[in-house]
Amino acid sequence: MKKLFFILLSTILIFSFGCKKEKKHEQSSNKPTKQVADTGFNEQTFFESIDQSKVAEINEIIGGFASPVEVAAVLKDYHIAFNKNYLAPTSYADNYDINLKKAIGLGIYSADLGYLNIYHKNAQIINYLQTIFHLASDLRVAQFFDFQTLKYLVTTSDNVDSLLFLSVNSFYQIDAYFRSTRRSYLSLLSVTGVWIEGLYLLTQVQKDNPYVNLRNQIGSQKELLNKLIELLEIYKGHPKFDYLITQFKKLQKAYEPVQITEQKYEGETRTVQDGRVIYSQDVETIITMDEQTLNNIIKTTAQVRQAVLNMP
Repeated sequence: MKKLFFILLSTILIFSFGCKKEKKHEQSSNKPTKQVADTGFNEQTFFESIDQSKVAEINEIIGGFASPVEVAAVLKDYHIAFNKNYLAPTSYADNYDINLKKAIGLGIYSADLGYLNIYHKNAQIINYLQTIFHLASDLRVAQFFDFQTLKYLVTTSDNVDSLLFLSVNSFYQIDAYFRSTRRSYLSLLSVTGVWIEGLYLLTQVQKDNPYVNLRNQIGSQKELLNKLIELLEIYKGHPKFDYLITQFKKLQKAYEPVQITEQKYEGETRTVQDGRVIYSQDVETIITMDEQTLNNIIKTTAQVRQAVLNMP
């Protein structure tokens, strides 16, 4: 698996807005969302006080996290059967009452949507698209989705490539919009949701199918986890970010025994490109992780993922 998980955001408005329940939700979603309970914490002042040079680190690094579709593609390449029990129940979204929770939920459900898309599970896709649409609407980014086209592709076509292309393109527009409106923290939270859900999918498949051997894919996430915590700590002092940092540091501790080294092969490869001679050396990344460490990562990932889903 490539550097992990960044963002497949695919969404759709379904059932033609005919349902009264959906209409009620849409009307309420236009109201301002209270960001943090009245505890004396001023969220707007907090985000305005963040060093913008540090925020720029998010914009530079965030693209290094792969799309969740890459995770699903890895699993399908191993011919692993689809398992609906790996998915995060959409009912959790009902408790996401502030934008920070909605952003991380957007990431989690987008990762699940990538999993569903790869396996062509159109019946289940509808529910996740609807959930993602509501979250995107509340975050005021639903305008970046071509709902009618996505609906058509889901309900009448098996052209998953077109569906994935539109989804990824939508995400890039959303990510750029968040950053252009000085809301990079929402992009970071979406990445966080995609990352933990993607890792959860990998670890659950490894637990249920130990013969598949996803150890390297799982072990390689140590470096991304460290970078993710570093980015979250830019917002240290915010109650929600402090909660996430605490949870991910539990996973960081589980990853401590994992050793990642690089081995260079002797000799050089000589290639000619645009009249220039380019020398390169083959490098192999070696992941060392014993069985106890792997089992602890699997267990801790499930715990942290559940804590993120239940973020207070």
